[in-house]
Amino acid sequence: MSKKPSNKATKKGASTGASSAKGKGSTAKKGQPTSSNNLSTPAKVVIIIFAVLMVVSLMMPTLSTAFSNNQQAEQQSSQDSSSDSSSSDSSSDSSSDSSSDSSSATGVAAVDAKYQDTVSELESKLSSDNTNLATLLNLGRNYMRWGASVLSASSSDDDTTHGNELLEKAIDYYQQYLDLKDSDAVRVDIALCKLYEGERSEAQSDLETLTQNSPTYAPAWANLGMVQEYSGDKDAAKTSYQTAIDNDPNDEYGAKSYATQRLSALESSSSTTSTTTSTSTSTTSSSTGETGAKGLTDTLNNLSGTGL
Repeated sequence: MSKKPSNKATKKGASTGASSAKGKGSTAKKGQPTSSNNLSTPAKVVIIIFAVLMVVSLMMPTLSTAFSNNQQAEQQSSQDSSSDSSSSDSSSDSSSDSSSDSSSATGVAAVDAKYQDTVSELESKLSSDNTNLATLLNLGRNYMRWGASVLSASSSDDDTTHGNELLEKAIDYYQQYLDLKDSDAVRVDIALCKLYEGERSEAQSDLETLTQNSPTYAPAWANLGMVQEYSGDKDAAKTSYQTAIDNDPNDEYGAKSYATQRLSALESSSSTTSTTTSTSTSTTSSSTGETGAKGLTDTLNNLSGTGL
């Protein structure tokens, strides 16, 4: 909905996590419940929608925050991956136009139809060069979008399992990228994948580790604030947002503008009194996800190409 690279002008997919999370970021894999972080499908949808707010605010290309200018080589990777994606999307669109089944698909089926051809083409390209950073990054981003969109459209346990499997593939490709080149942005995206899977505590822990290792990396602080806000720890969220602002004074990553927006929303929410009418409350407490919910859902629909 990160770093410096891009994703949510094309800034790189952000991501956290310790490099020890070699591709498997979550204990709630394949839709299986965990001991303490097991979330229902509606809760996962709320997480995804909440994260989309950050992505929209930061004007990123994926569901997660993605920030550019991480490293010069990654900038070139982004350009190459954009070309890959554009070419693949064109091929996918062509196939979609010629297939009545694809055009009439809805829900999860429509999401699958949107991403399958693009991902297949990228994986075919990777098979001939498994160290291509641009392809690895683009595969991670596409699987991340795909998985998050499936979870949003999910109407069954099988759909949830499917969405989590896609997110695990995103983490796998992101980890392959990290094995070749370190990237704070990619670490942020890994953390967001875990968040979408329902592993909120693990995602937060990864982001906290990233802010310790890269204390001036504003996108990590902005994403940490988002997770803390969603968790209900508003005081911690305010601190993280302010740190993001302090470390992105020129709004290079978009972290400053996003954090400023969220701080304003939190302050507005805090100032709402118990006597405020339900109408005014829904207008002022955007931090609860009540306001703008439809707008965020519409954004997610546009991303997946379906009416979720």
